[in-house]
Amino acid sequence: MAAQESVASSVTFLLGKIAGISTSRFAERIAELGLRPRHCGVLEWLGAAPATQLDLARALGVTPSVIVDMLDELETLDAVRRNRDPADRRRQIVELTPTGRALITKAAHAAHQVEAELLTNLDPARRTELLVTLRQLAQENGFPTGSPDA
Repeated sequence: MAAQESVASSVTFLLGKIAGISTSRFAERIAELGLRPRHCGVLEWLGAAPATQLDLARALGVTPSVIVDMLDELETLDAVRRNRDPADRRRQIVELTPTGRALITKAAHAAHQVEAELLTNLDPARRTELLVTLRQLAQENGFPTGSPDA
């Protein structure tokens, strides 16, 4: 008799559960900064270069209205600045402020703390292998992955 397939043993289910735990712990850590996990994607993306609101929405896979809401929240924290595009006054170019750079550095520190907690029982080689695999999956699915040396 063939082994019965189990949802709980699937990569999909396990990644989802670990992601939930990880995101919850990360959200707790960055809440004191006034950030939510969804803000970090915007800050990371803008850390590379300014972008239009529409480009941000496309890059992060969210609707333009969601980006507007996130940018409003980040502007309240003085993390981003919106400027009219001189080439097209209908568009806004968003850039990271020095406060935004400081916030993403603090958020990255919090993310690495959570990572260390989650992976405490994995040896360094397995941690590296996991990170390489997750980066590959993220890249193949169009998600920014940060610096390879991060």
